[in-house]
Amino acid sequence: MQAPQSDRPVFVGGCPRSGTTLLRTMLTAHPELAIPQETRFLIDGYRARRRWGDLADPDNRRRLARWVVDRRVSRHAQLTPDTDELVARMVAAPPTIGSVLSAGFRLHAERHGAVRWGDKRPSLVLNLDAVFAMFPGAQYVNVVRDPRAAIASIRTVGRRHGWSAHGIPGGTEAWARSQREADRWRRRLPADQFLEVRYEELVSEPEPVLAAIVGYLGLDPAGLDAMLHHHETADVSTRSLHALVARPVTTEAVRRWERELTREEIAFVEHVLADPMRRYGYEPVATGVVIRRGLRRRYRRRRLQMRRHTARRDATELALRLLYRHPVAARP
Repeated sequence: MQAPQSDRPVFVGGCPRSGTTLLRTMLTAHPELAIPQETRFLIDGYRARRRWGDLADPDNRRRLARWVVDRRVSRHAQLTPDTDELVARMVAAPPTIGSVLSAGFRLHAERHGAVRWGDKRPSLVLNLDAVFAMFPGAQYVNVVRDPRAAIASIRTVGRRHGWSAHGIPGGTEAWARSQREADRWRRRLPADQFLEVRYEELVSEPEPVLAAIVGYLGLDPAGLDAMLHHHETADVSTRSLHALVARPVTTEAVRRWERELTREEIAFVEHVLADPMRRYGYEPVATGVVIRRGLRRRYRRRRLQMRRHTARRDATELALRLLYRHPVAARP
């Protein structure tokens, strides 16, 4: 039996720099749904579940809660500024990893008067096994953007933050890997648990796209107007990496890649991602341009590196499924 809509969390993911923050800001403008800015502990907490032991023991639930609030990379303040309240909610949650880790999200929804909660992070697309293990009735929205635009933006952000792996080859590998995972889960999930949204359609025709998302999620259509005016309540700074999110919807970033990528870089992306680009209708513009070996070599190196990383993670997860004998799925 399918869970009631109020018990179904909403997750947003996709390749980085594909518009997940924009969609999250639009969604959280709906009065029935509250999705915080990235908190960065849900998946890591699940992957480390053996560390917490039997969560029927309240001391173990408290250890997990303290890990969330004490680890440097967690952004738990996005849920509530009151750390003690967050810890108390997590300790009082039902004794499953899904219940304890989602307690703060439920608190966040309550604080905003919403009946449903959600989470957004691009890498969720690479961790949907964890999402659906903890929340079997969840609904997922995958955002797809022209790879040339996403990859150009990934490089810009990488340069700003010193991420050496986020050049053109690394960005290309990230887009390809994200789409492979999305395709795999699209085949596995029923229609009411997987929806794909094109960034270009979202910014050029926001009303019909958002109306379709509202229908998919079973939200009140009356909240659509608030979603279309998301910028009026956006909690994103105009000086952040997501400055466009704090403004009315615009198409100005759709073809920015034409100015940011060289012809060779465009040709490289179009060559590597020819099949998925064709499927999504992204037309090539640099056919016949010579591509140097260096780009290809760096791409192959990055792809091998990430395949090894994924293999190690999958092996660890397989062992955890055998060794962790406690309930995982969240309870109401």
